[in-house]
Amino acid sequence: MENINSLFEKTYEKIKEAKAIVLISHVNPDGDALGSSLSMYTILKKMGKKVSVFNVTKPLPQYLDFLPNFNKVTNKLPDNFDLMISFDCGSFDRLGIEEKPKFLINIDHHISNTNYGDINIIDSNAASTSQVVYNFCKYNNIEIDKESAICMYTALVTDTGSFQYESVNEKVFLMATDMVRAGVDVAFISKMLFQRDRLSRLRLLAKAYDTIEMCCDGEAIFAHVTKEMMEITGAIKDDTDTIVNSLRAIRTVEIACMLREDDEGIKVSLRSKNYADVSKIAEALGGGGHVRAAGATIKGEFDFEKVKEILKEYITKALKENK
Repeated sequence: MENINSLFEKTYEKIKEAKAIVLISHVNPDGDALGSSLSMYTILKKMGKKVSVFNVTKPLPQYLDFLPNFNKVTNKLPDNFDLMISFDCGSFDRLGIEEKPKFLINIDHHISNTNYGDINIIDSNAASTSQVVYNFCKYNNIEIDKESAICMYTALVTDTGSFQYESVNEKVFLMATDMVRAGVDVAFISKMLFQRDRLSRLRLLAKAYDTIEMCCDGEAIFAHVTKEMMEITGAIKDDTDTIVNSLRAIRTVEIACMLREDDEGIKVSLRSKNYADVSKIAEALGGGGHVRAAGATIKGEFDFEKVKEILKEYITKALKENK
């Protein structure tokens, strides 16, 4: 396997050669996906590059609307570009485009990444994709300005659960320190992320909690959200993102599972607390993610009870294997 520093060098050379660059992230982007891609926008613009930030999703998650250049993200892929760089995306099909570009650089931190790029910078030891971007910049002596730092720091905060996850170590805090030195206002970002709640989310949360089902002697928990529940409460997809984390917070729970009815089928969000590897469950369902946070979409299936029964088999196995 090629040394990551060598990949950083090759990537920098490809960037310097390119004139027009597209930055792309996975469908239904989270803070790390958008934060990582937007962090590169300012850096590349300062290098004199023509830069487009693309994401197929409409609308984008509004809780991230404070990020610099958020309004630059487009859902129309440019016709002509030399280079595409993807961020935080484990497989090509989740980019929302049909054809592979002339040259694709794949930057990610998911261990389940399929290495679909011409250059693949995958660091599963990184706490976020933004940390991989940060390491790339540091290695190549690229200045990280305030705008880029805000995006990187936001990505880091959201993907570490506000520095709560096992992925957090000294390197994570050193990166955060560098972001503050670059001008990041920690209090401002915290307010933007955590003190702009929507009433619709709280109403949806109440309805989701009414569907709670425990199993495996209280070590696993399920809840679900239907389209009807979202319509009644006026909720949007963003409002479902944190439900699974609140389920995991229950004392006895090791694995939390939140199911959401989607146009394609049922979206499954999985979290674990101490020892269970939920990435294996997600991969078995055609998805992926991390040991403690993963997800998948069971396409064409709209029966919650049927999906729960499928998941219970995997969850029971995961609980036994990892104890």
